[in-house]
Amino acid sequence: MRSRRTMRAAVAVALAVVFVAAAAAPCDTAQPAGRVEVTNFRDGQTVRYPVVLLAGRTGDASATGVTVVNESSRRDTRRLAGLAGGGAFKALAELVPGENRLIVRRGAAETKLTLTYRPTTSEFVVRVFYWTDSTGSTGFQTPDANDRLNWQGKLGTAMKLLQCFTAERLNDIGMGRRTFNLELDEAGRVKVHLLAGRATAAEYHKMSGDELYAAASAEIQRQYPSRTAKDLVIPAFTLFDANTGRALAHTALGGGNLALFGGADLFTWPDSLAAAQVAFMDARRVDPAKFFSDSVGRDTYWACASTTMGAALHELGHAFDLPHSTDPQDIMTRGHDRLNRFFTLIEPPQAGRASSYAFKADEVARWSPVSGEALAAQRFFEPDKRKWADAARTTITLDRRSRRIRIQSPYALRYVGVRCWELPSGLQAVRCVPLANGALDASVTLDELDAWVPRGEAHLAVLDGQGCLTQVMVKDLLAGPFVTKWQFADVTVPWPEPNSFPAVDAAKLAEIEASAGKAKLAASAGPYVDFLAISGLGNRQRVAGYAMREIRADSARRIRLLTGSDDSLRMWLNGRQVAGVLALRTAKADAETTDVDLRAGANRLLVEVGQAGGGWGLMLRITDDKGNKLELTDDGMLRGAQDAATQPGESTKNLPRGTNSFPDHHPLLYQEIQIILTTEGAVNKVEQLRLRVQTQLLAHLGQKVVAVFAPTVAYPRLDACLSLPVV
Repeated sequence: MRSRRTMRAAVAVALAVVFVAAAAAPCDTAQPAGRVEVTNFRDGQTVRYPVVLLAGRTGDASATGVTVVNESSRRDTRRLAGLAGGGAFKALAELVPGENRLIVRRGAAETKLTLTYRPTTSEFVVRVFYWTDSTGSTGFQTPDANDRLNWQGKLGTAMKLLQCFTAERLNDIGMGRRTFNLELDEAGRVKVHLLAGRATAAEYHKMSGDELYAAASAEIQRQYPSRTAKDLVIPAFTLFDANTGRALAHTALGGGNLALFGGADLFTWPDSLAAAQVAFMDARRVDPAKFFSDSVGRDTYWACASTTMGAALHELGHAFDLPHSTDPQDIMTRGHDRLNRFFTLIEPPQAGRASSYAFKADEVARWSPVSGEALAAQRFFEPDKRKWADAARTTITLDRRSRRIRIQSPYALRYVGVRCWELPSGLQAVRCVPLANGALDASVTLDELDAWVPRGEAHLAVLDGQGCLTQVMVKDLLAGPFVTKWQFADVTVPWPEPNSFPAVDAAKLAEIEASAGKAKLAASAGPYVDFLAISGLGNRQRVAGYAMREIRADSARRIRLLTGSDDSLRMWLNGRQVAGVLALRTAKADAETTDVDLRAGANRLLVEVGQAGGGWGLMLRITDDKGNKLELTDDGMLRGAQDAATQPGESTKNLPRGTNSFPDHHPLLYQEIQIILTTEGAVNKVEQLRLRVQTQLLAHLGQKVVAVFAPTVAYPRLDACLSLPVV
């Protein structure tokens, strides 16, 4: 096993080789000898985060390094070495609160820069946790026998680097140097929390990624509950098993308020700012037969550090509600593999390349606009403490005649993103809808969406000026109109046991209806009625909430209620229960259908939605007994609704046989379904053309996944006709 002195020498040799090559390369931007220039900051600027990356020109193409001195600091980061080559330099500087007098030196030449650091005051922060097993051991797997196992330094340094990266890359796309807030102590160190697990390492090693995620979430809620934090958790007990070639307790998951990433490559992370650029230039090999090399086959220290630190930021992106994107350099795709390039000037050798690589400016990890604009609009990127609204007041509606989706918010719109579900990567960000500064409304047409994404597969994600997120699936807007305005009772009923419905007798039902009857109609953002966005409901765990609408009929008639809920659902019409679904589930449009008989005059429809945890909401739309869509007006009347999925006067069911009403790039799927149905004799030709199907077909590794929904016709043998299960 090599000593730390031997390894430092190896890194030094690698750096020398890399920068001799860099210095030998021609440089068109070299300045006259003696001139050093910072190009990415102006003198006197104010920043809201503590570590900045200074970039500029050295004026000497042969220079291989610079030094940054912060004359205002007494910390051990007062003096930091930076990288130089080909006349350019990059160097880190840590700032102290207030004015910072910086000097960038290259030999005898120097330049001065003053930056003011004003710490953030927001309570919305990103926290970092080091998760131990029940023994409390903080050690991690490493090939270095003399490794200091400085987990606090490694995690704290990583968070400052990722914060710096985010600020600079958002600035590059016109968002300003906005970045997420960190928890810092009085000395400016990142607070790295120790998360004490209750299971043994062996027990954690047997868990799936989802189980690890659930366990980490539960421990945070038990030990460090917070409503104003996004959390990154790195397990100490991740272990590479050389006998099986598997990484145990390793996962990469993010969502909600939690990002979880395995700690098997912590040994490659820098444990100080002084070691940061050195780590990204460390070309020592990682033996993938003995240690986990999460580096997409590059098998070097620098590559493992880049991929894994970048992947931690990727999972934090998911915790910020970002999907994947299509930009190959975006952190939300595989751009995190190239995080190192942001901090360096040239890439060292790796297992698949014996020489260094002079990467281009567009080959560096970044936040693409479709991701970065969503980040900049979030509360966690607002540096100062302020009062925030409790819930979104965004509305997303479809005008069926103009085929235009309108997005409105009294808080102003900060971000409107178009997203699309694509297998195998899941939800992907496609593009941003342009917004005027301070805009209260925006719109997009169905034709525009059809040009961007497959019909019916588009999602709209909206962030308002309060940092509140509203999401709507366009297929739900097309399936509607949904009932989006309800009277909410301020009465809730405990639901302690999800294996049975809440206890509601006739007296309680009357109390609930009386409470709802006094409430004004409240509009939801879109087809999904989010009970969590309704103020005054009190406890939001293990309870049932209630919403009511009056439905008026000129004469007795039968209607159909198509519903979906998160979690359980019960409905009463005029005091009589007409439906009950006992389930723990997410809301899905048209999950069940209930036919009910209206009496002439006023009818009271009361809906109960149970809440075990997580999401809490309802989707409900109305048709007549033949399936024709009905719209419920504010005065409780029902009227026919035009189908916006086709042009006015056009109906999919009247298309001639063979016409492809599915997305243009999925014609084979239409044929496949037609063949299946014809072969099985499930339906006749007319019914085939009336079949309402939402699909996505993807050839991936020779497999096909097909999603089929047929709410009006049952096909009991359809599953057996497909090579894979219907999902």
